[in-house]
Amino acid sequence: MRVAAFAYSCEPGKGSEPGAGWTWVRMIARSADVWVLTRANNRASVEYALCDLPERERLHFVYIDLPTWAMRWKRGQRGVRLYYVFWQFAALRAALRLHRTVSFDVAWHLTLANAWLGSAASFARLPFIYGPVGGGIGMPWRLVPVLGLKGAAYELLRAAARAVSRYLSPLPRASWRRANLILVQNRETLDWLPARHRTKSRIVQHAVVAGVERCRDFGNAGPVALFAGRLIPWKGGELALRALADAPRWRLLVCGEGNDRVRLEGIAQELSILDRVEFCGNLSRSDLADLMGRVDALLHPSLHDDAPLVVTEALSHGLPIVCLDRGGPPVLAGDAGLTVRSAHNASTVSRELAAALEKALAPGARARAWERAAELTFERMSVQVAELLAAVTANPRISSPPPMLAHGEDAA
Repeated sequence: MRVAAFAYSCEPGKGSEPGAGWTWVRMIARSADVWVLTRANNRASVEYALCDLPERERLHFVYIDLPTWAMRWKRGQRGVRLYYVFWQFAALRAALRLHRTVSFDVAWHLTLANAWLGSAASFARLPFIYGPVGGGIGMPWRLVPVLGLKGAAYELLRAAARAVSRYLSPLPRASWRRANLILVQNRETLDWLPARHRTKSRIVQHAVVAGVERCRDFGNAGPVALFAGRLIPWKGGELALRALADAPRWRLLVCGEGNDRVRLEGIAQELSILDRVEFCGNLSRSDLADLMGRVDALLHPSLHDDAPLVVTEALSHGLPIVCLDRGGPPVLAGDAGLTVRSAHNASTVSRELAAALEKALAPGARARAWERAAELTFERMSVQVAELLAAVTANPRISSPPPMLAHGEDAA
């Protein structure tokens, strides 16, 4: 079987989208020969990592970038979506050219994993798998006060962009219509899709556990929680700090950087918890993994995360997950998740997060985290990927596949 995989973000040793893209092309390569269309700036790290991969004979990378003048649109996160849309059509052109000699069986869009941006891979005239994609999680508007002015403005723009994409944008609408199978990362994204496309959708986790780490050090003077992620308003840093204020025996390690750090440091000072909070800055993945072996819970009150890799990494170290009832974290955490309802105001939510931290210390909480991690390993997920390919190639017009759901989810 031959697959054309569209993976704009695909890089070994990374978290978030690049790490997910890399993991998924490897899982597909367990069942098929894969031609990965990705960005040229991933080339050095990809080719270095390929040497040690058991799947290397089945992975073929095609590096694509737009002309230099087009790079002016893209500076960090600024202009990335516009650049990405144009990049997709360059990737489509390369895929169609390759198809004349390779003769692909399936086109599969992996990253960017966003349901409302759409995929040019849908025009490849092949059986098409779209996802796993997210982006369907709305904002719990009662929690807007924890975002600050800039964070609230961003959420208003995001809500407008999602609405325009759902009802007016031609590329995502064509992608949903042409897809033989749509993989979504969480229930909210499934419900956000137009009803006529939900019958050919499945909920499938995007994040995968690399391995389970059983060695832990419990030498702390008191319980310690970890908050890890970009310091931007919707990640819920303020909620994490307010939860700490309501949990007086806990300490909190904040790992990450972002434009919200100064505001969060000010909030910690206002709450008189600076002596129990440590801002650690950006850490390498190995340093973060080491830290996970020395804390007691992951505090992840993100407002609309789709499939955060940090949750699976925490599970692999036996950490209970304290999170909101939104998006990917409770799906990934399963029985190891201590979930708090987001329908309340910020003060109520922070108190419930603090209470959930205490429950994270209960006997059996870490064992449940390790059990859940074992369900999300690379090997187990590779089997599911093989089943997805088999379903689509056996019946390219598949319209109502049996649900493949995350632990604890109900069929749509």
